[in-house]
Amino acid sequence: MLSPFIVNLIDLSSIGGLVPLLGYLKNSHANIRAKAAEFVSAIVQNNRRSQQLVMEANDVEPLLSNFTSDRDVTALTKALGAISSLIRHNKPGIAAFRLANGYASLRDALSSESLRFQRYL
Repeated sequence: MLSPFIVNLIDLSSIGGLVPLLGYLKNSHANIRAKAAEFVSAIVQNNRRSQQLVMEANDVEPLLSNFTSDRDVTALTKALGAISSLIRHNKPGIAAFRLANGYASLRDALSSESLRFQRYL
């Protein structure tokens, strides 16, 4: 049985609301980007159908952008969490991560001098 949250996601997608909602990953306010990434992480975690819906909406690119270049540590770490949930047991997600040079970005993040960010990793 699907959780009500996932059912609502599928309903949201069927009425065309997923793409606009994911647009918040590009919002100018860091707290909104962080909440959007947190949303993505929650809906795709261990759910292939949700992962597929988000991949179809081309959500990997803004997440990777937030992970590699966001100045806000919270938005950056939430993006990393969403990426992790999106590519877990998801071959198309892993392929998109590789194509976007995600492993190099992860390596760079691991060498970050930000103590706050290192705590999240």
